[in-house]
Amino acid sequence: MKLWLSLFSSYLIISIAIPGIVCADTIQVGTEAPDFPLPSTRGKDFTLSAYRGVKPVIIWFSDYCSGCEGRAKVMQGLMEDYDIEILAISMLTKTYQTVEFAERVDIPYPYLIDTDFKVVKDYVGEYISET
Repeated sequence: MKLWLSLFSSYLIISIAIPGIVCADTIQVGTEAPDFPLPSTRGKDFTLSAYRGVKPVIIWFSDYCSGCEGRAKVMQGLMEDYDIEILAISMLTKTYQTVEFAERVDIPYPYLIDTDFKVVKDYVGEYISET
């Protein structure tokens, strides 16, 4: 359990430090999260409102980094260990890259595609692509 908490803490620190994201005045803790529709890598559309009654963990993924596969598997372990729902949102501009990554890693949770970064901007602030 300490290993998972350590890995999760490391993941959060790394996620916060991802270059290209500039925090802005966005959603505040304690307020209801705005709904969003996004397509998934499995071809099905998802909305946050479908998860009312559960507490989903929303993560933003940049699947072009060397450690992304490992982080995806850590999230899977946390999902199983803590009985939580995970919604991963890709921060890539090319849908095919996101689909290829999700298939290669065999991600069991919804992996959503936000190619125009609308949800990222609504939740996190401005996203500036580095490529």
